Amino acid sequence: QDLLQEVKNLYNEKYPRDHVDDDECEVGRDSDGLLWVRYTGHGSETREAKLDALHDLLAEVKTLYNEKFPLDHVDDVGCEMGHDADGLLWMMHTGHGLQTQSARIAQLEDLMEEVKGLY
Repeated sequence: QDLLQEVKNLYNEKYPRDHVDDDECEVGRDSDGLLWVRYTGHGSETREAKLDALHDLLAEVKTLYNEKFPLDHVDDVGCEMGHDADGLLWMMHTGHGLQTQSARIAQLEDLMEEVKGLY
């Protein structure tokens, strides 16, 4: 029994895409004696769920990075990088300027009026 398991493990190491005793794999023979293999997957829903989880994890990592390095934001649209003729790295940050308290309040009031208009 142990020898059989050892041989299976060696086979799986040599052929990683063709696992022996894979739970999602069924092997059989048809009426003509032809060997067939049926793989049962989890479908696209599981793939989509995994992809969504990876996107969420990426967003979390970006947020943590931006918190730790506030002057070096990941996915910062207002940042341009390049090299000059001497090979010196340069960065140009394009901002919207300082926004005064009254301008922010006016912007929020306009947004509130827009939301009220939707109801």
